[in-house]
Amino acid sequence: MPESQVSEPLDMDLNAPPIDGRQSNEPRVRVVLLTQIGFSLGCYIIAGILFLLIAGLAGWDYAALQKTALTADAPLEQRITMRFLLGIIHFFMFIVAGSLTVWLSYRSITRRRPDWLDYLGARRRPDIISLGTAIALMLVSAPLVLLSFEINKLIPLPQYFHDLEASTAEATKGLLQMKSLGELLANLTIIAILPAIGEELVFRGVLQKQLMRRMQLWVAILIASVIFSLVHGQMEGFLPRLLLGVLLGWLYWQSGNLWVSITAHFFINGYQVVGQYLYQVNNWGIDLEKDVHIPWYTGLLS
Repeated sequence: MPESQVSEPLDMDLNAPPIDGRQSNEPRVRVVLLTQIGFSLGCYIIAGILFLLIAGLAGWDYAALQKTALTADAPLEQRITMRFLLGIIHFFMFIVAGSLTVWLSYRSITRRRPDWLDYLGARRRPDIISLGTAIALMLVSAPLVLLSFEINKLIPLPQYFHDLEASTAEATKGLLQMKSLGELLANLTIIAILPAIGEELVFRGVLQKQLMRRMQLWVAILIASVIFSLVHGQMEGFLPRLLLGVLLGWLYWQSGNLWVSITAHFFINGYQVVGQYLYQVNNWGIDLEKDVHIPWYTGLLS
């Protein structure tokens, strides 16, 4: 996949595994990863405090949200409150925490240390071919992802996970209730834009790249993808998210540009949100409440 030529190339290849697992003056892998964990936990607490302050000033009934889980028939105020809560948590826990981690670890101190945006590959504007290839990969892989979801459902799980999945599915239905264009834009923000930026920054820009300094490429991509899927907390969707994580990890490594994997992540999430909105408004698009059965040969061809 060709890379953009907007910026000057770095003195060192950040994707190449160093001989001793560490480049000349890069911070240690465990220090970077522990910094990320610390910032994420701290930012999660900050986000919760900010939400309570803002909810109190706005007069939102946060107590009702604690007592009653979000459901498909939840009122508009409850949907707005939940969206704001999810949005502010994701913004701080992933985008702010990830940016602070990379900035602190890779800010320019000497000429030999790369700037943090160069480390991420986020300074360069990706070319159209790279973005088009990323989107095409998401489309072509869709049948395989759906097939992996059906395979995942065949795996026996403890009843706890089934109960948790049912509760999460009900909350998702409530979140995806969109009766206006404003609700569509809100969902695109919290389900597509923020996760695409934040999760790619943390799981690909921090976790995957740091693991690549210690192990082989595909091992690093696989481990980062496993953690990416586990963090979502939905075991019935573990395999499809694992597969998507591998695809996104490969896109990031192959392009060397974080915006490419961000674009792919945004597309796959945004496509589902817009499809559900069109189904609710015009009865065409996709209904996420129905299972889609994919023939095994279609998945393998994909």
